[in-house]
Amino acid sequence: MKRFYIAATLLCLANFLLVGAQAETRLHPVNYLTIQEQSSYDAQRLFAGRVIGSQRAEIGFELAGQVLSVSVEDGERVETGQVLASLDTRSLKIEQTELNSARVEVSTRLAQIDKDLIRLQALRDKAYVSEGQLEALESNRQATAAQLAQVESKLKGVALRLQKSKLLAPFAGEIAGMQLEAGVLVAAGQPLMQIVQSSRSEAVFGISDQLGRNLVVGQPLPVMGDFGEWQANLISVSQNLDWRTQTRTVRVSMPVDAPAVDGNTAYLILPETRQVAGFWVPLQALLEDVRGTWAVYQLVPTEEGRFQLKKRSVQVIYQYEGQVYLSGGLRSGDRVVSGGIHRLAPELHVILAQE
Repeated sequence: MKRFYIAATLLCLANFLLVGAQAETRLHPVNYLTIQEQSSYDAQRLFAGRVIGSQRAEIGFELAGQVLSVSVEDGERVETGQVLASLDTRSLKIEQTELNSARVEVSTRLAQIDKDLIRLQALRDKAYVSEGQLEALESNRQATAAQLAQVESKLKGVALRLQKSKLLAPFAGEIAGMQLEAGVLVAAGQPLMQIVQSSRSEAVFGISDQLGRNLVVGQPLPVMGDFGEWQANLISVSQNLDWRTQTRTVRVSMPVDAPAVDGNTAYLILPETRQVAGFWVPLQALLEDVRGTWAVYQLVPTEEGRFQLKKRSVQVIYQYEGQVYLSGGLRSGDRVVSGGIHRLAPELHVILAQE
């Protein structure tokens, strides 16, 4: 019987030692980082804006009339001086013909008066013509010359109206927002289409007052959107604030090879230093805590090189590109678990994976 108890005791001790050895080998290795508290952090601010052509104009006829023809379509590329549309000019051409006939008639009368003046001046020297007759003819000549000048002026006016009956592209660009068809009646100055210069684009943003004060014309600024991320150059910063949004208007010039087109949504990226104490950890280091709060696992040293997990509540201040800036009950030099938290639990004993 005594031998039985001794054997049982030895067996229990062996089992205990085996379980202890297995427990030692089952310690979970974890990745960690040593945090360093800092007094501030740089936040990347995004400001939404819009890409526009460096030149954009709404154009229309300076004259009222009926549209005779439209030479372009929406989205078509045009060159400077290209005819975009024309008005019906039949009435102007009739007026021009009448004025040309009047000019011939008045010019003929003026030429005849000049001949009569030459003849009467010769007769005056022989005392056959009185001074009164000569003065009357001179006055008639002046009136006829004035009449000719009036006809010439009207002809120039008709020529100008004929010229303005053609809608020309003020600069090279792309047609946008066209509201014009042949046969419709248009009013003078009515916007009929837009022309956008697409060879070089700009982007416009509204940014906060404080950030706008620190910008310098000509400095490169990152701009991103569906067209990718590009370095744009600052063109101008408004000195006054928009009273509705309390922002400054910023214009940047997009690179020539950037595929941004008029109407694209763009985002301006500006760094901003915020004076808030905290530390950076990877996003994977965060775990959900009670009532929508967040926590991290701190590695607290124990005996024989082991560590025990302690949950520490933290406050998320800022997140950018997989990194999170936190504040909470931790100090510089503390170790926290940097990933794989779904396999861990508070108070668990672990070892460091790097070791």
